[in-house]
Amino acid sequence: MYEEVRLTVPRRESVNRNKVPVKQWRKWSPVARKVFNEVYGTMNKNQWTFLHPKQDKLSARMWNTVAWNAAWIAADAVH
Repeated sequence: MYEEVRLTVPRRESVNRNKVPVKQWRKWSPVARKVFNEVYGTMNKNQWTFLHPKQDKLSARMWNTVAWNAAWIAADAVH
């Protein structure tokens, strides 16, 4: 069971500031692009909020991959 949620996004076009491959970026709607940017930016800067309190911090390289993959999944889920 799921609940449909509608988002209102300003008409401003999201910038591909995280260098998502252009082929994929063009497939996503403006909302999905914004979701990718927001999720990736938030996760990348706040690792501590997503890890178990007793888990060791991941390296920046590893955490970047986790944040990227989560943002990608979130953007795909918008459709």
